[in-house]
Amino acid sequence: MTAPMDGSKAASLELFYSPTPNGWKVTILLEEARCPYTLVPLDLAAGDQFTDEFQSISPNGRMPAVRYRLKGEEGAAARTVFESGAVMVALCEHVLPEEAALRFYPPRLRTQVLEWLFWQNANLGPNAGQVSHFTYYAPKIDPDGDHTYALSRYKKEYRRLIAVLNRQLGSTGGWVVAREDYTLADMAIWPWVKPWQRWMGKSLAASGFPHAQRWYEAVKQRPGVQRGVAVLKAEARAQQRFRDMKPPAGGAGMKNVLKPLFGQDDVPVPSAKL
Repeated sequence: MTAPMDGSKAASLELFYSPTPNGWKVTILLEEARCPYTLVPLDLAAGDQFTDEFQSISPNGRMPAVRYRLKGEEGAAARTVFESGAVMVALCEHVLPEEAALRFYPPRLRTQVLEWLFWQNANLGPNAGQVSHFTYYAPKIDPDGDHTYALSRYKKEYRRLIAVLNRQLGSTGGWVVAREDYTLADMAIWPWVKPWQRWMGKSLAASGFPHAQRWYEAVKQRPGVQRGVAVLKAEARAQQRFRDMKPPAGGAGMKNVLKPLFGQDDVPVPSAKL
């Protein structure tokens, strides 16, 4: 998707992707590194994540995931990685141009980068995802239900996590891990801070998080970040329009539409081959 940078270690790189915060984490990294890749769009509402091909790459049926062959391994079986944090680390360790890998995943800071990457994957992302669910989707699935407690609970935890981030950014005076080092941690965290004002009703600064506001704006201005969130931007806007729709009377229709996203058990919804 991007103009290639000399030094990429991959002969081929496929990114299985949908324009969500988890997907943006990887497109931002690839665009920041100017590493070429082939995009494989996934229509999550249609159940593309449940095809046999995709589940052979991502057993959990979640994107993003990558499939790649390194230079010199063109005749070998492709390597695959699933889970966004693992994808980001694997790309730095095996695929990205050396200069980019060292810049975004510097050896002297790897423990700290992993701390904040794990923090995002275990805390910020899941809780922010629940804010999204109870803001947009639960009222469509169960329009007669009372979702007040659930939404309040997850918003409170989302706010607490942004407070943790704000303190860290105040401590470093720069990026998440260190003052001068923009890393995987910034790329992974930023997409989940992006919806703050839409969900919480006022800016980070107006909410008492000036360090997070300063950092958010600095990340937003980076050309690689702008290219990363622009991947399938029309689809992202269509998804947001759907999220903003008011639920119709009775929830059966929306339940059926949303089943591939939220109605799953151990029997996945069948889908056409990728």
